[in-house]
Amino acid sequence: MNIFLIIIGGLLLFFCGLMYIATHMAIKDQKHWDEFYAQVQEKNLPAPEETIYQIVCRMNFWFSLGAIVGLIIMVGGILLQVFTK
Repeated sequence: MNIFLIIIGGLLLFFCGLMYIATHMAIKDQKHWDEFYAQVQEKNLPAPEETIYQIVCRMNFWFSLGAIVGLIIMVGGILLQVFTK
């Protein structure tokens, strides 16, 4: 069970951490946002800029929570592994 928690926590931390970094870099400042929005415009999406910005901000929030939960699960698994020996 302990190894399972470590693996699941590590995968969650890795995936959500990468996605958090990507969304954070997109909304970091105006220059990064303009580059990101230019890439979105190439896809011809019908959504306005404000809506896309709100979606990216929500994604940033949820991926940060996922990374924190993954870290907690992984540390919990490590602690259980250490204390059960």
